[in-house]
Amino acid sequence: MSSVSDWDNQYAQLARAASQFRTSGINSSSSDLQAFTAQGQRLKSQLPALQTYLTPAEYSRRETLIQSLMLTATSKSSVAVAMEQQDAMIDELGVGVGRLKNQTQLISDEAKLHTNLLGDMENNVEAAQYSLNQETRRAELVRENQSVWRLQLIVAGLVILFILLILMGLS
Repeated sequence: MSSVSDWDNQYAQLARAASQFRTSGINSSSSDLQAFTAQGQRLKSQLPALQTYLTPAEYSRRETLIQSLMLTATSKSSVAVAMEQQDAMIDELGVGVGRLKNQTQLISDEAKLHTNLLGDMENNVEAAQYSLNQETRRAELVRENQSVWRLQLIVAGLVILFILLILMGLS
């Protein structure tokens, strides 16, 4: 009967170790996990020797306890899985933020280029407006200097000169 109580004590130690694995999650070292697995296998191998002291229902219950304990301790806890998923999502967000940063820098550079182009265009429009105003003033000066009555007076003078030349040539 002392072997049954020894088995119970070893099972209790193994259950505490499994609880530590569940709470520490992915931080447990692989050597700790291997030692845990070896101790679980040892307990499982000692169970058939206790079969004479246990009822079939008790024997089956202990087999099930060992199997479920081994399964839960070696599989990752749901918290650890959730943490890994969150880490992956955060990594994806980081990549997305990096792309957004690059795009905003490109947009900023393009906006600066467009601002410079608009400034150059404004200077060109001002220069063209100034040149147009100068040409308008020159055209007004030419129009004032070359008024119609002067032309008519010159034509009349030339006609008189032409008539005089014709009369002098006939005489």
